[in-house]
Amino acid sequence: MDREAEEWSVDDLLHNSYSACRIQLPAEGGGAFVIEATAQWSVLTVDSMNDPKFAKSWRQLNDQVFVESETGQPSMELLVTCGVPGAAAGQEAGLPLQMAVTDPGLAVDQRQVLLSTFARTLVDELSCAGDPVIPAQLLR
Repeated sequence: MDREAEEWSVDDLLHNSYSACRIQLPAEGGGAFVIEATAQWSVLTVDSMNDPKFAKSWRQLNDQVFVESETGQPSMELLVTCGVPGAAAGQEAGLPLQMAVTDPGLAVDQRQVLLSTFARTLVDELSCAGDPVIPAQLLR
């Protein structure tokens, strides 16, 4: 992910998605629930969060973090400004970090705890400039 951010340019819209964790839990009646945490550099920008199209579904938590409101889907997403040392100027706003937790069986409270913990861990691992603050409570 560091290398992708370092090689980023303003017109670059192709970003890899990384599965950070995938857990299968047995479900009643057979089958399994799958919980997955993913991360990628977003094609969305911090400026795009002001666009009415995105402002309907994304909510700003602080100056560095946006959460996608519950959409009725079994998932939750965060957009975080994460400046990578050695990347082009403006990378943290033009190429924010997007993380998601997808699951069919967790309650919203459990999902937000999982996503918040995952996001804080990834922000620390990437040594994001500006030390983005990921709140424990993502939905109010």
